[in-house]
Amino acid sequence: MDGSAFQPLVAIAGGAFDQHQAVLELLQASYKAQDGVVDPPSSVTRLTLEQVIADAKAGDLLTAEAEDESIVGCVFTKTLSNEAGPYMYLHHLAVSPIQQGKGIGGMLLRTVETLARGRGIDRIQAMSRVELVDNHAFFERHGFREVSFFTHNGYHRPTSVRFEKLLAADP
Repeated sequence: MDGSAFQPLVAIAGGAFDQHQAVLELLQASYKAQDGVVDPPSSVTRLTLEQVIADAKAGDLLTAEAEDESIVGCVFTKTLSNEAGPYMYLHHLAVSPIQQGKGIGGMLLRTVETLARGRGIDRIQAMSRVELVDNHAFFERHGFREVSFFTHNGYHRPTSVRFEKLLAADP
């Protein structure tokens, strides 16, 4: 397959979606490189099929599919609110290790932006472990900025960076 011609289909998984197991396997494969790098370990290491289904029902599950209908990327979203109002939180953004670098993550982010705008939401937030500087650069390249840090229970240092993107009214 020619990487320059590869254009996955990005879709919001709906009620008829039956590939939650494929999403779980994609997450596990994509996050495997973080083993021994992030502390505490990623929650993906403990993720179950039931949790994938529950996360999809709690918000949205967006998937990127290759021509053969295999899942090559995904991201979960949910609408939250804080003192500044509603925002769309994205989590478990993943791209198949063999498909990384082909723009799939960016396509998923643009789809999240479109979804947020369509719901009248003008902010998107994401978090990345402090150790994952390549992920930080990815978010920054896509218009996110660092807004705060998060510390997991039991730690005395920040463990995650919170990123935010403000969406313009007209894309």
